[in-house]
Amino acid sequence: MHKLFFTSLLILSCVPLAVAQSDDHSRFDFFGGYSVMRINYEPEPIDPRFQMPRIVAFIPKQTMHGFNASATVNLTGGFGLTGDFSGHFKTRKLADPLGGFITNKVSIYNVLGGPQYRFAGNSRVLPFVRALAGVANTRSTLDVPSINSRDDLSSTDFALALGGGVDVRVSDRVALRVFQVDYNPVFLGSGNELGFGNVRADNVRYSFGVVFR
Repeated sequence: MHKLFFTSLLILSCVPLAVAQSDDHSRFDFFGGYSVMRINYEPEPIDPRFQMPRIVAFIPKQTMHGFNASATVNLTGGFGLTGDFSGHFKTRKLADPLGGFITNKVSIYNVLGGPQYRFAGNSRVLPFVRALAGVANTRSTLDVPSINSRDDLSSTDFALALGGGVDVRVSDRVALRVFQVDYNPVFLGSGNELGFGNVRADNVRYSFGVVFR
């Protein structure tokens, strides 16, 4: 969580710097919308307590739902600086052989920042590409009431978001982000609590929503 906190401060601190370098202080974009993430954490680890794959605690491949928000300072020549934040969540309940249910909650938060390029013009359709870097915090909670057990696992790791999307201008102040796709790899270190070892999670994030200018 310390890495997540300091990276957030770093990204936010870049915004005033970009504003100072911009010729037009009013050229901001603020995006907020719905997001879906397809995660791919491999390989499956072994849970020493259950002596079985940790599929109960964390499914390596699944679809998660959440939100995505970003702020962009548009500089000259179509270039800009973007700060991006997203959260994706999944809750499952499994029947417990001892009675009741086993509850598993998984969440992934991304805090990212980096350059963006918009293909500007007089058209209402505004495509853009970007390359962001930062950290991803992956959390998994496994609650087994029948044996009074609760496991809280967390890992904060280096992450990227490489992709782009298309905005469709509705007015001078509002646009619709009809789609945004980011390849969102997370590079887990060998000592992470999730027990996946030194691997890369090849996640893909899809988002759409509203852009205010």
